[in-house]
Amino acid sequence: MICGGLLKKSMNNTHYITAITYILLLRFLDLALTFIYTPDLRYEWNPVVSVFNYSWIGMLVTQIFIVSFILAVMSFYFFKKPIINLPEDLSFKDYIYFYFHNEKKTKKRQYIKPTRQTLDRVLAYNGFILMTLAISVSYLAIINNIMVIRKVRAYSNFISDHGSVFYISVLVIMAILSFLLFFTLEYRSYRRKLIKVYINE
Repeated sequence: MICGGLLKKSMNNTHYITAITYILLLRFLDLALTFIYTPDLRYEWNPVVSVFNYSWIGMLVTQIFIVSFILAVMSFYFFKKPIINLPEDLSFKDYIYFYFHNEKKTKKRQYIKPTRQTLDRVLAYNGFILMTLAISVSYLAIINNIMVIRKVRAYSNFISDHGSVFYISVLVIMAILSFLLFFTLEYRSYRRKLIKVYINE
């Protein structure tokens, strides 16, 4: 039992460090491409830079603060505590409801009801969402920089005409997919644990 716990903790450490390394490499690549494309940040599309008229120092300080915050919250996902007393008959939708409300869904539907999550559960969920969004946004920024550096005219014309709507739409889609991915992984883990209990019995 102790060995199993130590092995799981070691695996969590490895996965967490891998995720940190991956995000840092993506951010470095994005910043490097940004420097190649616009050394003076004149054409930087990041709204924080354009609104506050940041130089590279301000840009880097902001990046360090944001990435540090994301990495800190991510730790709650990789080292999250298991949910105890989970019912054994939850469907995927019921599992999501239980996660947010900490109780089984009743037949009487309640559309407006405050959640009863524990703080650990909230932080674990948000840590996963921030991690996936950080990776997705980095990929989007890298692709954007490569396209503008290579002067792909069709892409530049599309972004100049529909850039705001496009980026907002992509972020919304990414957030929804992150939500579904989080609960898909959690639900699969829940089902595997049930199978192990049935086998042991």
